[in-house]
Amino acid sequence: MLGQINLENFVGLMSMPQKPQSAWDAVFSELVGATYKPLIYVGDQLVHGVNYFYIAEQTLITNPPVRRLVKLAINEFDGYYKLVGVQEI
Repeated sequence: MLGQINLENFVGLMSMPQKPQSAWDAVFSELVGATYKPLIYVGDQLVHGVNYFYIAEQTLITNPPVRRLVKLAINEFDGYYKLVGVQEI
């Protein structure tokens, strides 16, 4: 399709710092409707808790499956994790 980015078969992150990995695991262990593979851990932001930012490959569970790159934000506050942003790149 004209203008579409063709995604390679990324290996994903080999390792990630402990806290961002815990945030990722907590949010995506129970998510349905799409799968996410972390490609880049971007960093964090101290706000109302901590926001962790990632670049990931999203695969929507559709027929046919739709793959795209997204920017994700996960907020950690008082030991709870919440997905607060998914934006297509």
